Amino acid sequence: MPAVKRESSSTPSLDSDLINLTTPSTPKKAKPSPKKEKGSPNKPKQIKQPWTEQEDTIFVELIEEVLKESLYAKVKVDGRLQRESPAVRAHLIALMNKLKRG
Repeated sequence: MPAVKRESSSTPSLDSDLINLTTPSTPKKAKPSPKKEKGSPNKPKQIKQPWTEQEDTIFVELIEEVLKESLYAKVKVDGRLQRESPAVRAHLIALMNKLKRG
C-alpha cells in the first residue's frame, strides 16, 4: 500500500495547542508597605501607667457610692432576688471588703 501524504490543515493539531498553552503566571507579591503609625499625628502617644494606691482608693470609693445609690433599685426592678435594701447593701459592703483584701 502506498504511503499517504497528508496535507497540513489550517486547524492546529492537539500537540501544538498544548505547546502554546502556558500556565498563568502567579502575580508577584507586592512589597509590603511600611507600617503606618496608628492614631492621629497631632495626638501624642499616651504611655500606660499603673494605677497608684491613691487612685485605686478613689476608684473604689466612687464605685461604692454609685452602687449604694442605685443597686437596690436595680435589684428591685429585676425581681429575681427577694431581698430588702438593708440586706442588699450589707452584702455589697461584704463583697467590696472581700475585694479590697484581695
